[in-house]
Amino acid sequence: MAGIKFLDVSTEIREDRRGLVFFPLQGRTCNIEECCRTFHLVTINPGEVRGNHHHPAHVEWLYLFPGEGVVLWREEGGGCQEQRVSGHKTLIYIPPGVPHAVRNSGPRVLYLLAWREAAGQPAEAETVPDEIG
Repeated sequence: MAGIKFLDVSTEIREDRRGLVFFPLQGRTCNIEECCRTFHLVTINPGEVRGNHHHPAHVEWLYLFPGEGVVLWREEGGGCQEQRVSGHKTLIYIPPGVPHAVRNSGPRVLYLLAWREAAGQPAEAETVPDEIG
């Protein structure tokens, strides 16, 4: 099983005095109908954790903004990992079957865009609860 990837999308973001523009699905391998079916916005209050699940047959993409969060995941074999993500220039790729969660480590509400794409035989449940460490 391949691990989580943290992709630098700074060259894909356009910023000026008004703010930024980022088209997270543009140029991705995602089937647009599948992604749009599961494309959603999540908020995480300071100090809280969302996730603690895995997707047996789906890749999940996460884009956190603004502020900072900690991505938690469990590697095959049981080792827990974490990576701090701050700003708005990282896109996170989570392969099927990898248990994961996001903790808001900042003082403000953290937003994340999340979407999934099918990557295998359909499973009985698209999302399965799976506590991280």
